[in-house]
Amino acid sequence: MTDQPTPSTDAGGEEAAVRRGAFIVIEGTDGSGKGTQFELLAKRLEQEGYDVATFDFPQYDSESSYFVREYLNGKYGKADDVGPYTGSLFYALDRYQAAPKITQALAEGKVVLANRFTGSNMAHQGTKFTHPEERRGYFIWLDNLEFQMLGIPRPTKSIVL
Repeated sequence: MTDQPTPSTDAGGEEAAVRRGAFIVIEGTDGSGKGTQFELLAKRLEQEGYDVATFDFPQYDSESSYFVREYLNGKYGKADDVGPYTGSLFYALDRYQAAPKITQALAEGKVVLANRFTGSNMAHQGTKFTHPEERRGYFIWLDNLEFQMLGIPRPTKSIVL
């Protein structure tokens, strides 16, 4: 069996996804075409017979993004004035809320697509560090927070535009 889900033929001769999902994230700066590529990839995978679950982060319509919205709207001061660890917590908690849905979709053999994920947080908050060794320490901290402490699923692949 491979790491990636592949179409297979079920007992009725129909294409069906193998019961092992993949988690693919599209990352990139604003205006880089993430949304367009995200939609095109989802559509193509569905046309190829894959069962696809999609997620957009932050989840602006969810209560879990409350602190993200407040942060972006300046409630805590300018974005540059909020420390990278604090800002990262806001985004991590939003992803934490979605983690059970992502885990379930993967267990069902779906291809999970996310428009932005932890990599975007690392990129945005990482710019707040002037010394590479501090930035690296932050990256290690965030990786540990999200994937070990909070148990958020780690993407199988990240595509950076």
